[in-house]
Parts: sequence; structure tokens; C-alpha cells
Amino acid sequence: MKAKIYCEVIILQRRTFIKLSAFATGAAGLGLGITGCESEEPVTSFPKSSDLLEQSVEAIVNADTGQVQVNPDIMIRHSVCMGCYSSCGTRVRIDKKSGVANKVMGNPYHPKNAEPALPFETTLDESYQAFSLYNDKGYTNRATVCARGNSAIEYPYDPLRITTPLKRAGKRGEGKWQPISWEQLIEETVEGGQLFKDLGDDTNIEGLRQIYDPKNPLDPNAPELGPKSNGLTWMSGGSYGRINFAQRFVLNSFGSNNFYGHTGT
Repeated sequence: MKAKIYCEVIILQRRTFIKLSAFATGAAGLGLGITGCESEEPVTSFPKSSDLLEQSVEAIVNADTGQVQVNPDIMIRHSVCMGCYSSCGTRVRIDKKSGVANKVMGNPYHPKNAEPALPFETTLDESYQAFSLYNDKGYTNRATVCARGNSAIEYPYDPLRITTPLKRAGKRGEGKWQPISWEQLIEETVEGGQLFKDLGDDTNIEGLRQIYDPKNPLDPNAPELGPKSNGLTWMSGGSYGRINFAQRFVLNSFGSNNFYGHTGT
């Protein structure tokens, strides 16, 4: 009997959760405001739920005439989603008064978001019409973005986002880190030295200045290894807008052959 009651309670809770989740999702999609859900003293740096859900209408399109009236309090910035490696186009909606980015949408000009996509010469008014029911255009050129793209709004507000260089403050694997300045990062990366002497490690680590040598061999007994500059190995974590810069620096400027991408071997 106890087991049966326990299962019924769980089912009831799941049903309640599903109902509440469906309501919240529908409210967000329709632009409805849900108040009283946020804490008076937020414990994270995320925007309040009211900032994200109580959104003003971006633009009004007359379904009969196609006339467009844009909300002057809303700013739109076109970007590219980095939620995965598809690099879909996005429209990021920003509230001018609060400076909060409160919604990510698909870009109707981008072929990965709309089929058919709008030609680049399409005016902004016509792009707004593409989202509307004017001449049923919203059914043809409507741009979308996936669930991961929608969640990209969390990136700049993530309380765990790393915004400053971190240096190891313990033994390898201990997971201890300390924040340092960008100036210290550049100094130690370029000049090297006994960078962990304060931890009892007197190992001298070569910096970029000592490694850079495109003329002399890395190992005189193994000339096939190439110049000493090959001592720099770059392992990219992903293509987040700077990979081309990193490639030019490592392969061209520094002269190392050892550049590996996210999926490289």
C-alpha cells in the first residue's frame, strides 16, 4: 500500500510539473508576463525573470496594409549562434532601458534559419513583414532557432562564466585556481620563468620569447622535428570566432606547425 501511494504521489507531481512547464513555455512564447516568480534578492547574476518574460512588443505589423511600427525602446543586433558548430544566424533583442538581452530569435536573412531566406537587399520593414501574417509571409519566411540557440541568452549572464585569467594555485588536478590580471598573463606567457615557485615548484618554464626560434632545430639530433618554434603547440577548444587569428599567429607569425583544431589529431 505504501508503495502504491508513493507512486501516485510521484505521478501527480510529474503531471503538475509538466503543466507548469507547458504554461511557462507558452507564456514565454506569447510574450506574456509572469510576475512574482523571481527572488527579491537574486543569488546569481542572471537577469530577473521579469526582465526576460515581461517583454515589450518589438514591432507592430498591420496585417491588412503591411505598415510597420517599430518600438524605439527595443534594439536588435544580428549575430551568430555559438551553441554548436552550425553557426546559425540570430537576432538578439535588447531592452534599451535595462541593457538586458532578453530574447534570441532566428535571422530571416540566414539560410540556416529560414527556407527560403530573405535576399540581403530586403528592407528592414520587409523583414518585419516576414515575421507577420501580412500576405501570409510569416508562413513562408519565418526564421527559427533551435532550443540550444534559444538558451544562448544565458551565456553572458552565467554566474560561472570565466571573465578573467585563472592561474593554477595548487598541485595539478587539485582544481585550485587564482585570478590574475591580463598584464600578468601576458608577462608570464611571453617571458616564462619559475611561474609556480610560490607553490614549491622551481621548474623553469620557457615563455614564447625563449621558444621562438625559426632557424635553429628543436633537437639537433632529430632535425626532422623542425625548428625550435615547433615547441609551441596550440590545441584549440573550438571555433568561437578567434580560430583564424590563432592559426595565423601560430602557423604564420610564430612559425610552428603544431596547430590542432577541436577535432584535430
